[in-house]
Order: sequence, then C-alpha cells, then structure tokens
Amino acid sequence: MHMSKILNCLLCTVIIFLLCLVWIIYCLRDVTLAFALSAIVALASCYLIFRSLSKLENGRKLKQAKKSNIASLSEYLRFNENNAELFADMLRYYRFDVEAVDYDNLIVTKNNLTSYVALLFSQDSLSREELSKTVVSAKRKKCTKLYLFANKVDGALVRLADKYLHTVSVDIANTYALLENCDKLPTLPKKSQKKSSIVASYAFNRRRFGWYFVSALFMLAVSVIAYFPWYTLCWATVFFAVALYCLLNTRYNTPPTNITLD
Repeated sequence: MHMSKILNCLLCTVIIFLLCLVWIIYCLRDVTLAFALSAIVALASCYLIFRSLSKLENGRKLKQAKKSNIASLSEYLRFNENNAELFADMLRYYRFDVEAVDYDNLIVTKNNLTSYVALLFSQDSLSREELSKTVVSAKRKKCTKLYLFANKVDGALVRLADKYLHTVSVDIANTYALLENCDKLPTLPKKSQKKSSIVASYAFNRRRFGWYFVSALFMLAVSVIAYFPWYTLCWATVFFAVALYCLLNTRYNTPPTNITLD
C-alpha cells in the first residue's frame, strides 16, 4: 500500500479515536473506560480501513472500467463496417461452422442444426419491425434457430419471435463477456470522462480535507466547554465524515490530465 494510504489510514484512526473518546465520556461519564473502548474501536477501525480500502478501490475501478468498455463496445459495433467478420471468429471459437450472409448476418451450423445469427447494433434497442424482418430472413434461409445480438433486447419481443422460431437473445453485456472469454475483443476507443460539477469538485476535492479535518478538531475542542456538547459533537462528526470523503473519493480527485507516459 502506498505511503499516502497509510497516512490516510492513521489520520482517520486518530479522529475516530477522538470522536469515540468524547462521545463515550459524555455518555458513560467514565474516562478510563472511554479511553479503553475508544482505543479498541480505533484499532479495529484502523485494521478494517487498512485491509479494505485498497480492495474496495480496486473493485470499484474494475467495475467502472468494465462498464466503460461495454459502452465502448456498443459504440464500436454501431459504427463498425463488418461486424460479421468479428463474430465469425468468435463463433468458430465456440465450434460453430460459419457462413457469412452479409456484414450483419451469419448462418452457423453446429450438431447438424442450422442457426441464423443477426447482429443488430445499429439502434439502442431492438425494434419490432427489425425483429420481424430478421425472423422472416431466418425462416427463408431454412434455419431452425435464431440468435439475436443487440445492444438491448425486450423480453416480450423475444417471446413473440420465439412463437415462430426458436430465439435466443444476447445483449451487449453478455456479448462483451463472450468476446472477452475467447479473447476476440476488438481494440476499443477510450471514452472521455465526464466532468464533475465545479462546485462539487471544489467542495469535495482532497485539498479541502485539511479544512474539514481542522473544523472537526475545533468542534471537538469546543464540545469540552460548550453548554450544549451534543450539538458541537454532531457537527464534529459531520465535518469528519466530509473530510474522510474528500480524502478517499476518486470522483472529485481525478488527475488534471488523461495523458500518460507509459
């Protein structure tokens, strides 16, 4: 783990200890017990943060990257000049004998069964008109099964088509998984990141961490002498939560440029 993450973990542990200490003192009126319980909570928090922070961050990045790649694949297939060539390689991997009909349709054979493969990525979702034309084309080719590959497929439309020809639908997420599994994914363009709100970027940027952190410490100190300690303690907790978010969030702490020197 990077040194910055270790320091972040230690800072969070310190403020958790202080918050727990003051809360427990006010609740139980026992300083010794408050120190003991606060130390236990702080050490447990330190361990949990240390163990889970990198795992959660990596999992979030992988999920976001996959979602972005699926969107990029959808865009690629929408504008690609020959989707049949790409899918023919994939289907051969899954042991189909492939015959290309045109740039967006294939006839495949497996276990002596002939199927029609329709690659319908020109629209966001499959339309009824497009589906009816595809079913008719498959029946004219004497196929016994229809595979529909599309960005999004309505289950009701698939059930309608299945009344006339056995139909299997594959949406863009499952298409991505199939291509990835056989290592046939095309080179996908990287999507530009959406810009965050200027106000939110300023308020929740890592540079604001110090301000919120000091405010939390100040409210903790004030709670010791305040006439209404619960009020200042609540504000200290809120300031710490916001400081923690500023320190750890990736949404408002993106690099200033996407250029890398790999």
